[in-house]
Amino acid sequence: MGVKKILLLFFIFADILFLFYCGYHLSGVGSQVPDHIKTIFIPNFKNRTSLSRAEQFVTFAIREEFIRRSRLELVEDISESDSSLEGEISSFEVKPLSITKAAQSNLYNLRIRLSVKFIDLKNNRIIYQGKGISFSQQYEIDTGDFFTLASEAIEKIAGEFASSIVSIILENF
Repeated sequence: MGVKKILLLFFIFADILFLFYCGYHLSGVGSQVPDHIKTIFIPNFKNRTSLSRAEQFVTFAIREEFIRRSRLELVEDISESDSSLEGEISSFEVKPLSITKAAQSNLYNLRIRLSVKFIDLKNNRIIYQGKGISFSQQYEIDTGDFFTLASEAIEKIAGEFASSIVSIILENF
């Protein structure tokens, strides 16, 4: 075996050791969810805004994301649950970003601010708490169908929020 091959094997081995001992890990390997938690209860989020049904979009997205990505069983009754994910929508803003020649807005920024708490009900302990988490979405309308596009934008924001929160809880970020 030549010197080049020996050096190559040495560097490959050193790189492997470095990856194992430097603290590098793949996302999703850790978890904030204790092993004794098998079920989750997700009540409807509280809506402290004037936007009707915003809590429905957010709650639905969170439930769907947990069903899709976690080992936890979603239950309908808190008395049957090991954990709870509670949330509150504290603000909702729609701001025009662009105006057409006819003096109508055609580009909007929608921002929603939320807080969440993931609670271990068995040990009465907060596992994760996020306050004032903000998500925004831009959307464009061509002809006055503001409400349909606003609903679509809210749905997108709810999905982004759900994905982010579930990642934080399940993947220990």
